[in-house]
Amino acid sequence: MAKDSNDTDHRPIRRILRRMIKAPAVWSLLWPMLLLIGSYVAYSRWFAPRMVAQYGTLDPAAVTLSPAHEYVRTDLVSEVYRDTRLSELSPLDRRVTEKLASAFVSNPWVKHVRSVRKLPGGKIEIDVDYRRPVAVFHLTGDKEWLQTIDDYLASIGAAIQGGADNAYFPLDGDGVLLPTEKMTSEDTRNLIHIEVSRVFPTGTKGTPFGDRRVESAALLAKLLDAVRDNVRVAKIVVSGDPRFNLVPELELTLGDGTQLFWGSPPGMEQPNERDARAKLADLLSGNYVSGSNLKISQQRLAPIR
Repeated sequence: MAKDSNDTDHRPIRRILRRMIKAPAVWSLLWPMLLLIGSYVAYSRWFAPRMVAQYGTLDPAAVTLSPAHEYVRTDLVSEVYRDTRLSELSPLDRRVTEKLASAFVSNPWVKHVRSVRKLPGGKIEIDVDYRRPVAVFHLTGDKEWLQTIDDYLASIGAAIQGGADNAYFPLDGDGVLLPTEKMTSEDTRNLIHIEVSRVFPTGTKGTPFGDRRVESAALLAKLLDAVRDNVRVAKIVVSGDPRFNLVPELELTLGDGTQLFWGSPPGMEQPNERDARAKLADLLSGNYVSGSNLKISQQRLAPIR
């Protein structure tokens, strides 16, 4: 009986000891759980609503673009924000940079989006490569054809003041149509004119013109625009019958009225035709007379001033 009494007396002590030994292990599990629960409650009740209120939608004022050239005369951020669904985009979206790049490259003035950077405070910086006009396509044709275009434009509510023969469509060096809304008459005078009789653009803003002859002339205009301070080219005309000339034949009219035969667009030269670099060298050195054919080597001529 004494043994049983001693066992009974020592059981509470053993139970307390066991609890003391196990307590650190229990608390090591309990504290992280309490911390996680507390963090979740704090996030749900205070932090998450504040984040949504501050960063729930993309603020256009927080977006900055790389500086544009002088022909871009609109607020592109507001324009893209209006024309796409950026009002539904959150800076917290994991794909926000990808979606922003896609939205901005859809604008006719933007050729490429080089990078999209997320900055502190919800700000976003976008570096873009802009399309730049190097020429304007001038509608030309006989009176009957121009009247047909006038009637068509009037039917869609896009009549041109002064008639179709006063219509100019700005193009970049790839032959892509650019916006006309902010173009001025001074712009059209300063840019190279491209003329192909009885041709009307089939593309829309931000897409190719739709005629390979015009797009080839735009490629040449890009080359000539780079030297405009030295040689003023007023007009590029496409000659020849497109049914027989797979590669367009291009003619130049300089600012002083001098007419020259250029030949094939840059990079499309035919056998025995000089390349664009050689032709350009003659232009820059003044080694030509009116009517010169730049496709073939020119005799050294006195420069025309």
